[in-house]
Amino acid sequence: MSSDNHLRPNPKRRPKVASSAPAKPAAPAARQPGPDARKTVTILFADIVDSSRLSLSLDPEALRNLLSRYFGELSAVVQRHGGIVNNYIGDAIMAVFGMPFVHEDDALRAVRAAVEMRETLAILNHELEAGWGVRLMNRIGINTGEVIAGDQTQGYLSVAGEAVIVAKRLEEAATANEILIGEPTHKLVRDAVVVEPSGPRALKRGATIRALAVLEVLAHAPGVARRFDSPFVGRERQRALLETVFRNAVGDRTCHLVTILADAGVGKSRLVREFTSGLAEDVTVLHGRCLPYGEGITYWPLAEIVRELTRAEGPDSGRQLAAVIEARLAGDEKARLIAERVTGALGLGAGQGTTEETAWAVRRLFEALARAGPLVVVVDDVHWAESTFLDLVEHVADFSRDFPILLICIARPELFDSRPGWGAGKRNATSIVLERLSDAECRELISNLLGPAPLPPAAESRIASAAEGNALFAEELVAMLVDDALLRQAPDSWVAASDLVELPVPATINALLTARLEGLPPIERAILTAAAVEGSVFHRSAVSELAGPVLDTFEDGLLALVRRDMIRPEAPLFAGEKAYRFRHVLIRDAAYRSLPKNARADLHERFAAWLELAAADRLREFEEIVGYHLEQAFQYRVALGPRDVRAASLAARACERLEAAGRRALVRSDLPAAISLLERVSRLLPTDD
Repeated sequence: MSSDNHLRPNPKRRPKVASSAPAKPAAPAARQPGPDARKTVTILFADIVDSSRLSLSLDPEALRNLLSRYFGELSAVVQRHGGIVNNYIGDAIMAVFGMPFVHEDDALRAVRAAVEMRETLAILNHELEAGWGVRLMNRIGINTGEVIAGDQTQGYLSVAGEAVIVAKRLEEAATANEILIGEPTHKLVRDAVVVEPSGPRALKRGATIRALAVLEVLAHAPGVARRFDSPFVGRERQRALLETVFRNAVGDRTCHLVTILADAGVGKSRLVREFTSGLAEDVTVLHGRCLPYGEGITYWPLAEIVRELTRAEGPDSGRQLAAVIEARLAGDEKARLIAERVTGALGLGAGQGTTEETAWAVRRLFEALARAGPLVVVVDDVHWAESTFLDLVEHVADFSRDFPILLICIARPELFDSRPGWGAGKRNATSIVLERLSDAECRELISNLLGPAPLPPAAESRIASAAEGNALFAEELVAMLVDDALLRQAPDSWVAASDLVELPVPATINALLTARLEGLPPIERAILTAAAVEGSVFHRSAVSELAGPVLDTFEDGLLALVRRDMIRPEAPLFAGEKAYRFRHVLIRDAAYRSLPKNARADLHERFAAWLELAAADRLREFEEIVGYHLEQAFQYRVALGPRDVRAASLAARACERLEAAGRRALVRSDLPAAISLLERVSRLLPTDD
C-alpha cells in the first residue's frame, strides 16, 4: 500500500517494483475494453469427469451433439452471472469473471455460477440419459488472482498469469461434482458460502495447494458482510438530521425521501441501522436491497419488502401473498386490485399491470401500512437500481399525501450517473452526504474492533492513516492483519509483527476500488492512471503530457473527477501550475496497479523528462525525485527483458541524479539518506562497473 503524499519518495527506504493487480465493473455495452492491463480476475475451470468413456460408447456425431448441449447449458449459466467463456479446452470450459470489465463481486459471481452449473447438470442429466444413455459428472476449480489481460487480434480476450494455472490445478484436483476454491477466492466470498477444508491437494511437480470445497452458497448474501457488532462511532449530526426529518414526517403526516450518499464502506448502512434500531415499537420498518445483476431484478427490492411484511403470515405463493396484502388493505375498495398489481410485479400472479399501475399499487400499499402507524422503508444499494424502480420510488415520494412515510435510499455517488436529477426540485427530499471519519474517530473504531487490549500507538497510527477515515477499509485492514499474524494478541496488549510500513491492500478493498475505477469513462480512467505515476499529488500539465491525445476533453475529465470526489484541488509545487490530490491513496494505488509494467516504465521515464523541464531552475531540489522515476523505469524494463541499451541509459541517468542527491546529503551530514541513495546507485550499476 503506497503511502506517498507527494512527488517525493522516502530516501531511507529501498524502492520496490510494485506488484500489480485489478480492474473494472458493470458497464454499458457500448464501452470497449482498453489495451492490455493488469487485473485481478476470478478464473473458473469446469471439466467432465472420465470423458474418454464417452468417445468409446458414442458415435462421433452423437458425442458432438451431446457436448454441444452440455456446453450450451453451462455457458448460459456463466453468462447469467456476468462471466465470459474464454475458451473451450477439449471438454473443459474456462470462464473468466472480471473480463473485459471488473465487478467488485466477481469472485462471488463465479462461485454462484459454479453452484448453479452443478445444479443445472443434475437436471440436464435426465435429458442426457433419455437421449444418449449417459450421465455426466464434472469437477470445478476456481481461483482469484492477478493476470495480464487484453485483446487478441483473433477477436477474443486473453488472460495469462499464475491465477489461471492454479484454477486449472484446482479443477484437476477436485473429485466428481466437487467445487474447489482457492484461499484468495474464499477471502472474497467468505460470508456467502458454506465450505469445508479439503486438505492439501497435490499439484504437478510435487507441490500442494490449500483448497476449500464449496458445500453451499447462501442466496443473495454479500461475499463479505459488514461488521455491526462494534460500538457506533461518529455521525451524531447525520443521525440527528435523520431523526428530525422522521419527526417532521410524522408530525406533518407527509412522505419524505431521504438519500444517504457516500462511497463504499464509509458507513451509510450502519448509520441507517443505528437510526432504525432506536425507533418506537409502533413504527413499521421494511427493508429492500437492489442487486447488481441477474434476471428479474427490477422489482427485487420490492419483493424483499413484501416478504418482510408478510413473513409472520408465512405464505410465499402468489395467491396466498395477494390474500395477505389484501387483508392489510381491509376497508380499501380497491384492495384486491392493489394486491394483484403488487404480486404481479413480483412475477407471482397473473395480475401484472403497467409500470404506472405497479407504482400506484405500491404507493397505496405503503399508505395503508402508514395509516396504522409511521412507516419507514429502507432501500439499500440504490445506485444499482433499475430505472423503473427509481421511477416507483419517486412516484411514492411525489404523490403520497397525508401519511407518515419515510423513504430512505442508501446509495453511492454513482447514482447520479444514471439519474442526475435524483431528488431535485422536491420539497420533501433531503440528501445526507457522509464524509470520512475523522482521524480520532477512525482510531476509536480501530480500538473498538480490537477490544480492550491496547494497540501500539505507531501501529494504530499506520492503520488509521491507511484507512483514511473509511470504516470498511479500517475493518478489513484490521481483519487482514490479525488473520496474517501481523497483529498478535499478547496477554494484555496487541503486538505488531513489524513496523507495518508496507501494508498490503486487502483483496476486498482492491475489488471495490478497481471496480469503481473501471466504471469510469475512458478519459477519466486515462487521467487517473497517468496521475498515479506522479503520486498521491499530481500536476495538471504532467498528466496532460502523460495521458496521451485527450486534450479536447481533458479539462472536462478533471472536473468530472472532482465532482465524483475522487480527486481534490491541492497546492502546486510550481508557479502557474494546477495540482490535485487523490481523495484516497488507495484509489491512486489501484489506478497504478492497473498499468502493465511496460506502460509504467514508459510513463515513469516520460514523467522524469517533464519534471526536469518543469523544475529547470530548481533542478537540484528535485534531482532525487527525477532519479527515482528513472530508477523505476529501469527496474520495470529489466523485469520484462534483458538489460539493453535503453535500459542501460536509464540506469546511467538515474545514477547521475541519485549520486548528486546523495553527495548533497553527505554535505549536510544526513548520513542515513546519503547511504540509502548511494547504495541505490551501486545497485543500478552493472556488476563489472
